[in-house]
Amino acid sequence: MSGSERVVMFDIDGGLADLSEFAHILAGDSEGSRRRAWQRFFEHVGQAAVVEPGRDLVEAVAGLGFVPVYSTTRPVSCAGQTRVWLGEHGFPQGRALLCRSRDDVRPAVEVKAGHCRAVGRWLSAFVDDESEIVGALRSRGVRAHSFDGLSELGVRGLREAVAARIPDTLSDVGVHRPRRPRIARHHRQGPVAQRSS
Repeated sequence: MSGSERVVMFDIDGGLADLSEFAHILAGDSEGSRRRAWQRFFEHVGQAAVVEPGRDLVEAVAGLGFVPVYSTTRPVSCAGQTRVWLGEHGFPQGRALLCRSRDDVRPAVEVKAGHCRAVGRWLSAFVDDESEIVGALRSRGVRAHSFDGLSELGVRGLREAVAARIPDTLSDVGVHRPRRPRIARHHRQGPVAQRSS
């Protein structure tokens, strides 16, 4: 990323994609059956419904000149299907899609905080649908916002909400400024998906 680019990171599930139709698959009692249930659930990521206000928000933020980056706690094995879904549903191209790495069992907030660290000093804001995640990221120094809160703002308010720079002291609260641009090897740089003609 160039020094002038500013990133707004968007959580996918709940804010952009609605997989609630498949939530019944996640019923499982034992650890093994829960793991298999999650695997079956993730087979449906390409069938998610679009959360229209979320897509409108990504378009508005991209229209203000910010670079979208997509964040998800879906496993990295879902990355290809997720990129296709984003492209097929007209989401703005993102600089990257950051997923949960293989064998990562950390809580969602830890995964998302890691995504924020990967983007580092270019991160202007993180947008999530869960108030607990927003609060936890804010407590770590991330300018986190809810989809609902940003969707209610006009253009000027939206620009002000996502434009402020992250303080230089973030290394003390869990988000650091990298020495050079870097995204972990398991994350793919470049366009998330091409729109089909």
